[in-house]
This record gives sequence, C-alpha cells and structure tokens, in this order.
Amino acid sequence: MQSVERRMKIFEILKEKKVIQVVDLASVFHVSNMTIRRDLAKLEEQGVLTTHYGGATLNEGVSSEPSFQLKSGQSQKYKEMIAKEAAFLVNDGDSIFVDCGTTTMELVKYLQNKKITIVTNSWRVLSEIKDFSKIKVIMAPGEYDVISEGVLSSSTISFIQQYRVDKAFISTQGVDEHFDVCVPMDYDAQVKRSIMNCAKHAILLVDHTKFNQSYFAKHGNLKDFDVVITDCGMDDATFNQIKNCGISIVKANRE
Repeated sequence: MQSVERRMKIFEILKEKKVIQVVDLASVFHVSNMTIRRDLAKLEEQGVLTTHYGGATLNEGVSSEPSFQLKSGQSQKYKEMIAKEAAFLVNDGDSIFVDCGTTTMELVKYLQNKKITIVTNSWRVLSEIKDFSKIKVIMAPGEYDVISEGVLSSSTISFIQQYRVDKAFISTQGVDEHFDVCVPMDYDAQVKRSIMNCAKHAILLVDHTKFNQSYFAKHGNLKDFDVVITDCGMDDATFNQIKNCGISIVKANRE
C-alpha cells in the first residue's frame, strides 16, 4: 500500500474513532511504528490531527480542513455522480467558472468534448484540462493555498470581479442545519462569494456527507444558488425538507 493511500485510510479511521494509537495502526497496516509516526506527522502538518505520546487526536474545530489530497479520496463515487449530472448543464459556447474543490475537479473530466471557456482559480483543474484542445482556459492570479491547491487572495477576488460568466460551479465543505453553506477559512469564503456574484447562474456541487456540517466562514445559503446538485446518498427527509423551502435541488444517480 502506498503512503498516500495509507494516510487516507488513517484519516477515515480517525474521523470515526476521534483518537488513534500508533501501535494499533501499525498492526492494522502491517508496518512499523516509525512508519505510522511519519504518517501522523504528515497529517498533523495538514492540520487534521494533533499528535501526542502514543497516538493522535482528530482536530474537529470549525476552522480545520483536510488537504485536497485527503478530500479527493473521500466519497469518490458520489462526487463522480454529481460531476456527471453537472456536466449536462454545460453547453457549447458557455463560459463557466470552476471553483477549487475535489468535486468541481471531477466535473471538468466530463467536459473534454465541449467547446467552452473555463475560468478557474484551481491549479488542479488547470492541470486536468490543459490538454483539452476545445477548451479555452483563463487562470486566476493570486496567492497559492496549499490546502485547496488553488489561489485564494485579494488579487484573486479583484480578478474575478472583472468577469461575467454564464455558470459558476462551486464546492463547499459543509451545509449546516440552517442550510448555510460554509468553509473553514474566511479568505476561501470571500473568493467563493465573488465567484457566485460573477455568474448568471450559480450551481453548488455538494455530496450528502457534507450536510449537517458547520464551519467557520459562511459563503452563502442554499437558496442563493440556482441549482444544488447532491447525490443519491442523501436521505429523502432532508431532500424533501430542502425542496419544500423552494430550493432547486437535484439528486444525481448517474453511475
């Protein structure tokens, strides 16, 4: 097992148990205690846990966020469903903004044959589409953020304010009980708000695991989006509650 895959699995265990021990993980993964300590040190650098003698504890604060790499390993099946559904909203000739995020990155994989313009602040998105010959790409400037693997700064916002796109595809980290849409970091929320404001139609891509999750910085409410796309893992009660509030929500089930 590669170290990246092992760290993703350690993170999944940690989310469930909240506290983990080095010796237990070494036994589970059949590696040395030293290897596990290196894994935990790497995860601590990313801000998702705090190490202590013999193990580690999950950081559950509203301002903590796992790295892009860790997030990309979570709920992959659901993200692909959402991305496929969202791709049907993109037509030849459209200009779209694609936000930083693991689900939005999945979206661009299904846009290869569309003749469109993509504006993005995500270096991961740029890397994914750089060889798509039909797509014109405009990359936002700004300060690189290692967590999102994109640019998030005041210069990014100033750049975005110069554009008016047909559709913006936006990700988030959580949706709380009031349907407020939120992320751990304020500068990320500010950039997302500017992306919403530059689009004729704002579309939120959010898998069901992110509901009833609250984070530090609000960047909108579900009602602020023209369409909310989630996945078939969402329970019917929550789905109907959102729909009854007059919010346009779609449950993707495309395999």
